[in-house]
Amino acid sequence: MDTEEEWRRTFSEMTNEDFVPVPRYDMDTLMTPMESLLVRRAESVPAITTKLFYSTRHFAAYDLDAGEFSAVHPGVDLKLALGTPIGAIGGGRVHAVRSDARGLGLHIIIEHRIRGDTYFSIYGHFGSVHVQEGDTVRPGTIVGRVGITGNTTAPHLHLQVDRGEPDELAHQPYWPSSLPGRTEASHFTVHPLQFIAGAWAEPMTAGRDEPRDTP
Repeated sequence: MDTEEEWRRTFSEMTNEDFVPVPRYDMDTLMTPMESLLVRRAESVPAITTKLFYSTRHFAAYDLDAGEFSAVHPGVDLKLALGTPIGAIGGGRVHAVRSDARGLGLHIIIEHRIRGDTYFSIYGHFGSVHVQEGDTVRPGTIVGRVGITGNTTAPHLHLQVDRGEPDELAHQPYWPSSLPGRTEASHFTVHPLQFIAGAWAEPMTAGRDEPRDTP
């Protein structure tokens, strides 16, 4: 997009020509300095798109050139147009729908059961939600739409996956006060893109006492 009028459009104002495949999460590309890509802008469009789409990486600083484990951000930010519909990344049950003006804004937490383990996928900064606590969702079920709620300056989805306990009644999204090491972080979280790859490959349960749900 070359003009402010183009990039300020909402999802509903876009056409099929505006959409491209979701880019590959490639750290070599993501850490290539944006300044060097802009020098060869025409040929660098795919790399620039990748960097802008994954605007903040797993445990990374709020910097388009930052690599993973450079800050305390425990998820991945996906830069999307205002109003973009978001589907559940796996089968499960809506654990909570909450609003936090200083953090994730309007957000949803979905509980997943995979091979006896419990995970919580967290979707932050929604403008609206389409589910309520207790709802069962299948992979791809639209749960909400991208907004600008909470601590954010532009429309995007904060996607995070936490490890949880089977009978956890009120899961609180993991957000450390200081940068954890990779081993420590793995006790509490899962890289959301790795979770998606595994979730779609393995059967998932929809929650307590629910039948297995195969994506």
